[in-house]
Amino acid sequence: MNAFNNKQSENSDEESFDYPRPRIINSEELMQGEVEILIHHNDTMYRLRETKTGKLILQK
Repeated sequence: MNAFNNKQSENSDEESFDYPRPRIINSEELMQGEVEILIHHNDTMYRLRETKTGKLILQK
């Protein structure tokens, strides 16, 4: 199982719970060609930027 699949119990003695799958958003669609975007969440501004090596960093 990976992080995008519903979690299931590996132990047959435990109940298996289904969790809603998170929505997947392509980073290219989110960034729209920008290197950095600002995200406003609960009265706080967050900075999401792509590094030169292609990693995403979220900063408060």
